Amino acid sequence: MSKNGSNLRFIFTGGGSGGHVSPALAVAAQLKKELPDAQIIYAGIKGKAEGIMVPKAGIPLKFVNSAPMPGKNPLKLIKFGFIMATGFLKALLIILKFRPHLVFATGGFVSAPIIFATAFLRKITLGGFKTKILIHESNVHPGKMNMMAARAADAVAVSFGETIKNLPKGKGFFSGYPVRNMVAQGEKEKARKELGIPQNGFTVFAFGGSQGARTINRTLANAAPELLKYPDIYIIHGTGKPFGESWEYHGYEDVNEIIGKMDEDVDRQRYVVKDFIDNMELYYAASDLIIIRAGAGSIMEVCNLGKPSIIIPISSVYSDHQTGNARYIERAGAAQVLYEKTDPFKGITTPFLDTEEFVKAIVELRNDPSKLEQMSQKAATIFPGKPAEIIVSHILHLCGKRDKPQIVEGKEYQNDRILGLDSVQLENFLKAVKGGKKPPLEEDEVKLLKNKIDTYFTSSSTVLRTRALRIAGLAKYCELFPIVINCAGSPKEKPFVRRDAFESLQSLVFCDKSYKEEVVKTTVTGLSDPYYETRFQAGKLVRIFAEIYEISSSERKELLYRLYRNLDDRCFEVRVESILAVASIETEKNKAIQNFEKCYFDKVWKVRKALFRGYEILVRRGIITSEEALVEFDKILITSNGYITEYELKKQFNNSKSFIIGKEVK
Repeated sequence: MSKNGSNLRFIFTGGGSGGHVSPALAVAAQLKKELPDAQIIYAGIKGKAEGIMVPKAGIPLKFVNSAPMPGKNPLKLIKFGFIMATGFLKALLIILKFRPHLVFATGGFVSAPIIFATAFLRKITLGGFKTKILIHESNVHPGKMNMMAARAADAVAVSFGETIKNLPKGKGFFSGYPVRNMVAQGEKEKARKELGIPQNGFTVFAFGGSQGARTINRTLANAAPELLKYPDIYIIHGTGKPFGESWEYHGYEDVNEIIGKMDEDVDRQRYVVKDFIDNMELYYAASDLIIIRAGAGSIMEVCNLGKPSIIIPISSVYSDHQTGNARYIERAGAAQVLYEKTDPFKGITTPFLDTEEFVKAIVELRNDPSKLEQMSQKAATIFPGKPAEIIVSHILHLCGKRDKPQIVEGKEYQNDRILGLDSVQLENFLKAVKGGKKPPLEEDEVKLLKNKIDTYFTSSSTVLRTRALRIAGLAKYCELFPIVINCAGSPKEKPFVRRDAFESLQSLVFCDKSYKEEVVKTTVTGLSDPYYETRFQAGKLVRIFAEIYEISSSERKELLYRLYRNLDDRCFEVRVESILAVASIETEKNKAIQNFEKCYFDKVWKVRKALFRGYEILVRRGIITSEEALVEFDKILITSNGYITEYELKKQFNNSKSFIIGKEVK
């Protein structure tokens, strides 16, 4: 390396979307500004955003093979392995030929081959290959790729201060998100004159990234007729465009199909639709309100320009990083977050946004200039410092050309308690809340939780749907009561789905008594379910709803018929719950005693223990007297053998006897 740095060589990588490419180009521009003779090449994949953006920046572009993780499908995994192997080999050739002093990566699957090839060369040469690795993490919650890469990296720059706690100790530093210089420019008056928008107009600029966002596109297109009823509203809509030969969604065509069906009296002149927008600074400058996804790139650009925004994060079963980004900005007071929805009732699995809610949010902000101004001021102060300069100073330090930079402190806001949790962790968290080990959920947390549960419910994964049932019960998500009832009684559902639905109903029966008839009917079916755990949970439900429902004589007869049959069930847990359920609803003393007698010699002591509790319930309900219960207690106790079960039964005998004698005294 020369002292002036003219021989320094750098590989930049990251792509797939503009959100990964933009920060890399911003850092590259700053690096060239400080080291004009530095050599930089970019590694990406064909058919993605880097194929358009990198050549325009004047940086040589090399292609490698890479792909996102495909899931568990064996054939797709084989194809994925082949792609990554060839990508790794291509990356090795690029690195060995170019011999970079540092690799700078902005994440995503595109950067995987270069990062891991560099780490591989460093490891097999026992430190002889000295290329440094610096990663930039855009999101609040690091992606899986960057979490793996962080172990191999020398340093990790982050856009959000609170991200550092999730990284290997000592590697993270706050930089903010590098914004392109061209985006940091633009005058509102001049931009509006160029675009033909009146200076007193209210301009909404919406876009969903370089490839577009289906939810934003369809919601805005459907909302346009209502919004354009306000004569001062102007809409600029960037629909995005597909890259490469294979694509799933063409936003520009989709939007034009929707607006082609608009009534003729809608003023289309105030609704501008574009696919790919090159001169973003012009539209940013002209706007009063921006509607975006929650990708870090869009958020950082909007905040650095001090623009108020409505943020619509991608809803995803497997990742909360966009929701985390959006809530971070909302808590800072710079944005309003609207969540995508799915509809478990109608079986709608494609995320959508409520058009009425969307229009209302825009109109309310239009009518409140003071709030817009406050949001603008907050946005401009969220991310301090100059991100590109901070990152370049760390790059030069790693290359031995500068002292270690001073640490810049990023702002931290209250950490979300349920974001970043998978379905298992979320269930355990809610159990802790229910048990009083954690504070109750706040209103905004409940809203987000319900959104996550809906996403689980509409997932194609049966495992996620079963967890959604349990979580819905823990969260007391009463709106899903009818769906849970349907899952519990449907023979088309998997056995463990029905089981978990009955478990969920044990919490939801308190929501609405008007569903009593459906609950009882479903429970009757559940008591005869082929799966023993479903019978167990159904029996447990009986004694819970017995506390709140007025059960008719016909319903009681149906329930007791199945419960008495279940006293002979091969599963002792079912026998236990059946005893307790019978005790909770039976009104005929002799019938209860005669059927309970069948269990006095049950080989499982826990069943005989349940008999004591059952008689205790019957006494409490006034179905039998204390004297009658004590007679039955003695009959049960003499069936015990000389092992440990005798003492367990004796303990229950004493507890139940104390209750009954105490009741007599009173």
